[in-house]
Amino acid sequence: MRPKTDVRYYRDQALPGIEACRVVKSRHHFPEHFHDDLYIVSMITSGHCYCMGKGQQEEVSEPGTVTLINPGQIHAGAPADERPLDYSLCYFSLKAMGDLASDFMSDGIPEFSASILKEPILTAMVRHLLVTMMESRDSLEKEAVLVSTLHFILSKYGLTGKLSVGDRPQGRHPVKEAKRLLASDLDQKLSLARVARRVGVSRFHFLRIFKENAGISPHHYRTFKRIELSKKLLSQGMLPAQVAFETGFADQSHFSNTFRRYVGATPRQYLA
Repeated sequence: MRPKTDVRYYRDQALPGIEACRVVKSRHHFPEHFHDDLYIVSMITSGHCYCMGKGQQEEVSEPGTVTLINPGQIHAGAPADERPLDYSLCYFSLKAMGDLASDFMSDGIPEFSASILKEPILTAMVRHLLVTMMESRDSLEKEAVLVSTLHFILSKYGLTGKLSVGDRPQGRHPVKEAKRLLASDLDQKLSLARVARRVGVSRFHFLRIFKENAGISPHHYRTFKRIELSKKLLSQGMLPAQVAFETGFADQSHFSNTFRRYVGATPRQYLA
């Protein structure tokens, strides 16, 4: 019998827009996905993991490897062999990252220039950051470690620029308009024909240009937007059954299974 995955989240009301997560004994396979407004700093502590999706499977994270993900950057995640994974990570909203970086970056949106890194000093600093975020009860201590760690990361692996979904150019106006439509009225059904008609192209052409620019299909884009909204609603205290209804899932079971597929934790684990 395989050991059950242990997933725990850590939040501090004094540090809005930031949360840490520790995962133990995971065999979960994340599909390719993105976070529109989140940065991720993560580190593997046991096992080996493919983390950058199709076409980049040769990039493997191993114990001590730090992975940096920008908002909108498409990534995945799966064990590279039969061993389960232990890892920890920290999420930063755009605003939280901007506030933390404002002391040492003059202007623009911070952007990581590298994704998979294994450098002893970086590993030690990120390990200290993650442990502090998960174990310290002192918000001032957490804030100090956040600032010093991000200063080191962004001074070596940081740029200022304008990030876009999929870390790719937004491209043609039909794609921008389609993203707006796909991210709206998430509790309603939406057909491919309706979106293509609204942006003025055929369904086939729309599918092709959307995948070229966004890196994922319209269906997966809308599904992940539903998951992003569901995390917000759960954090606000809404019950999972109501969240499932508000985000357009067929039922609570469908919602829970999809949430776990994309988040790597059940709604109950996410809130624990």
